[in-house]
Amino acid sequence: MKRPIIGIVSTRNAEGKLEVSQHYFNSVWEAGGIGVYLGYTTDRKRMREYAQECDGFLFSGGVDIDPMRYGEVKKYDSVEIDPIRDRFEIELYPYVKQAGKPIFGICRGIQLLNVAEGGTLYQHIEGHRQSKPGTETEQKVIVLSGLLHDLTGESELMVNSFHHQNIKKLASTLLADAISEDGYIEAVHMPSHPFCLGVQWHPEIYRESSEAMQKVFSAFIDAARSKES
Repeated sequence: MKRPIIGIVSTRNAEGKLEVSQHYFNSVWEAGGIGVYLGYTTDRKRMREYAQECDGFLFSGGVDIDPMRYGEVKKYDSVEIDPIRDRFEIELYPYVKQAGKPIFGICRGIQLLNVAEGGTLYQHIEGHRQSKPGTETEQKVIVLSGLLHDLTGESELMVNSFHHQNIKKLASTLLADAISEDGYIEAVHMPSHPFCLGVQWHPEIYRESSEAMQKVFSAFIDAARSKES
């Protein structure tokens, strides 16, 4: 069976080179897809071709979204931004959405979904960045009714946690799928889209040891397979 192509939006290092953890590519591959880098561009024609040629899109983790993108000024030194990545992702996103391609947002990716859809973020929160490796799942999230529950069948999940920002005002097009014990939104989905899920944790790191996260990746790839170009 042909593997669907998943466009992975990566981060840039200090030298301007694209980089992304191998965990993303491995998780996509093990679920039946093949991940490819998407080069940043301001060319709208190229973005439209990305949206048409890729069967699904994974918006990965990385630095913070510029608060100006949701109508605020930067308030904390801990906020790290990359305006070039912001512009690329926010301009690419509508083409992906319009094409109806499956979307999976991880960490920064869930925040990108919320901002692109008109929501806002807490610029800094405490207590959500663990010191242990990502294979250790230290945080409990409560799974609400929604796509995540439908995929996993779980009412609670133990996840890892490596973020200092979170959703503040939830976009009107999104629904919360999970919350942390201290009340922050940890997962969302878009009911009007064929497959659009965002999670605040990093499932790609511990997918091998989690049946629930294997189900999530498999569902994402299955949705992308139905959109094969």
